[in-house]
Amino acid sequence: MDSKTLILALVPVILAGVLIHAVNASIQKTSDGPRWWLAGTAAHGIGLGLISLRGFVPDVVGVVIGDILAAGGFLILLEGVARFAGQRVPHWQLGALAGLVVFGFPVFTWAVDIAALRFAIFGIGVIVPCLLMLPYLTVIGHRDGLPGVRLLRYTIFLFVIAIAVLSSSILLFDPDLPSVLAPSQMMALGILFLMVVETNLVFGFVLLSAGRSASVLKQAALTDHLTGLPNRRAFEAVVNESFLSSPAAVAPAAIAVFDVDHFKQVNDTYGHDVGDAVLQHVADILKSAIRETDHVARLGGEEFVALIHSHSSVTVQDLAERVREAVQDHPFRLDGREIPVTISAGLVEVTDAHPTLTALFKRADEALYRAKDAGRNRIITAAA
Repeated sequence: MDSKTLILALVPVILAGVLIHAVNASIQKTSDGPRWWLAGTAAHGIGLGLISLRGFVPDVVGVVIGDILAAGGFLILLEGVARFAGQRVPHWQLGALAGLVVFGFPVFTWAVDIAALRFAIFGIGVIVPCLLMLPYLTVIGHRDGLPGVRLLRYTIFLFVIAIAVLSSSILLFDPDLPSVLAPSQMMALGILFLMVVETNLVFGFVLLSAGRSASVLKQAALTDHLTGLPNRRAFEAVVNESFLSSPAAVAPAAIAVFDVDHFKQVNDTYGHDVGDAVLQHVADILKSAIRETDHVARLGGEEFVALIHSHSSVTVQDLAERVREAVQDHPFRLDGREIPVTISAGLVEVTDAHPTLTALFKRADEALYRAKDAGRNRIITAAA
């Protein structure tokens, strides 16, 4: 089968990919990535369509514009992957690759008409963006999971190897190739392989979107919607994992259950909207006061919980006291007025090599009740 027929057969595959990307972009409205994948696939497909029309349209359309769009589509795909990862491709990288594509094809069409060099430029314009996708895919994999990332990685590796071998083979063994549409077994194999790549890229990007959706839903299930802190379920998972990896005998730790003092009075006096704002205020202070090595979450109502670790000469009691003081020293401001906010806490040290959260929570709650009975705005440590 000749190259022109194969390219024409590839166009419907790309059109199907464009349709899939369009549906995916309409669903994934929180990220720019799918829209860039749609634009990149469409540009690539239009380019291949123009290439297949060589001989029927002017060379400026079938050769120059067709090649620029076919290769440039991968630059757009690269930017889409970067944006999906929450980053941007450096301007100098995009500029260098765009310059190669935009100026390289006209030069080797009008100044020096060498099809083999045009295909080499196409190879560079495709290989480099694919390789530049890999670091962004790593970021996406850590965030959302690996299924789509793995498919795209394997596809990129195979694609890069195939295009590199094909470009090198044409330059070495068929440098006088008059056109990519000329009868060539190597070119036909390359186009067949491109069909597989195009299909894998489309499904790989769709899997990335599915992984992102699953990750967002999972995160929502583990996050308190009011404060943005982890909820009890997430806290228990993190703490159990922490206990398994760092037994208490090796890394002294404590569970602290914090309760906002007189919170019912805040709701009764100022309303539940202000009460919610106070909870958000306390949550922000807790996030700032708790170190990165520790964990804080909202249990529900006006209760929060933290896993804290002692270090050097600072005890868990000292750390819990710092948290209490931080809340006390930062009153909530409402319409120019200050509303004093304090917290009480029950602290239980983790001394068992295999602690259970149920027992720890029970002892921490008992200590919290004693702190309330003793006048609030204080830390009480559970008896050993």
